[in-house]
Formats: sequence, C-alpha cells, structure tokens
Amino acid sequence: MPFHLYRGRGGRAYGVDAYMWGFLEARYRVVLLVQPVDALREEPPGEACRLPVLASVEEQLRGLEEVAGLRPPPVEAPRPSLLRRLVELVVPQRWLSLGSEEGEIRVPEEAQARGLARLLGRLEPLGAIGWAVFEDSGGALLPLAEPMRRIYSELRRRDTGYRRGEAEARTRCRG
Repeated sequence: MPFHLYRGRGGRAYGVDAYMWGFLEARYRVVLLVQPVDALREEPPGEACRLPVLASVEEQLRGLEEVAGLRPPPVEAPRPSLLRRLVELVVPQRWLSLGSEEGEIRVPEEAQARGLARLLGRLEPLGAIGWAVFEDSGGALLPLAEPMRRIYSELRRRDTGYRRGEAEARTRCRG
C-alpha cells in the first residue's frame, strides 16, 4: 500500500496510508494510519500488488488537523455504588483494594485519537511515497511489519469502512 511521507516533530519521519485513508468510517481513526517510516519500504517487492494513491497530501493534513481539534466526549470514570461510597466513609482509603474493573477509567477512542494527532504536531510533506507490504492472511489483508499488523487488525475489527477498503484492494490486486 502507498504511504505519503512526512516529517514531524523532532525531525521524525512518518508515512500516512494513502490508500485506506478515505475508506475509514470513523474519521478520527485516520490517525491510526500514521506509521513510522522505518516500517515502510522505498519500493514494494516486484511481485507485490501496487495499489493506487487515493488520498492527497492536502486531504491528509486537513484530516489530521480536524482530529487534533476534536472535542471528544469526557473521560468515563466509573461511578461507585452506594455501598462502596458508604464503606469509603467508614474504612480508611489505604485499606481499600480497588478491583481492576471498578477503579478503571475508560478513555474514549476519540480522545485517544485527538491526543495522538496533537502529539504528531504539524506534519511537513516530503513529496515522496513509501510502501507497506501486505499479505492476505486468513481472509484479512494485513501488513507484514508487526507493529502495523496489530493496528490494522484492530482497524479491521472495528471499522466497516476499513473492511470495505480491504475488499476493494483484494479485487484490484486479483485482476
């Protein structure tokens, strides 16, 4: 798959997936399409399918700025039960053992995406394309690079638009 290359904060180089960009249904998930450049190649292997670039650099920069400016829903903190609140009044806090689920704070996916987009800062286009090699693995089109594989597996699980793009990529590569 093709990736537009950018330079970010501190001179770090990134690639942003230029094929799957437009397919994602939850637009804040585009931040997951930003990958370290060391996971990419200058050219795909000769036998690999070359998918077209479907997103422009301008579209990607605008999209990442929109994600950075999102007003996500507030962090979901668990509300303690009435019994729990009564116990906390009587028993000193240091004696209480919070259960992992009860004390868990859930950060909405949009808030995480916003944080990632802000962390990236303003990206500077490098005017080049990098390539990620994907394989058809058990019905899923997944990158060979391990960190990317986990992210794209999660995108596949959560986003119907991603699955639609994956199906289209298979069709394009078959013929």
